[in-house]
Amino acid sequence: MTVKANIGTYTPPKPENAVYTEERHPAIILSKPVKGGQGVLEKGTIVSVDGNGLIVPYDGSKSPVGVLVERTDTDKETVANVLVHGVVFRERLVVKDGSVTADDLKKLADIGIYSIG
Repeated sequence: MTVKANIGTYTPPKPENAVYTEERHPAIILSKPVKGGQGVLEKGTIVSVDGNGLIVPYDGSKSPVGVLVERTDTDKETVANVLVHGVVFRERLVVKDGSVTADDLKKLADIGIYSIG
């Protein structure tokens, strides 16, 4: 499936390379502005927004807003593709410090992002 947006065409990777799947439920992916100077955020990073509405890695202190579907270098890129609704592979999720907890997964489910695997 190809998603067309104002910024171009995005073709999702094959499931074995993806953090998400559309096999069970269609994914909704939005382009969102990222905070600069954070270095590289890996594909699968659970993200939230800072006080300015910019994407930052989720650290448990704020609610998550989605999951990055591509590796994003915040020193070079100003926008990231964020899955805001759909199904993700649990083992491919990343949090800033530590590992993904049951509470993190519940917070994702609360916003419509469901984990499998």
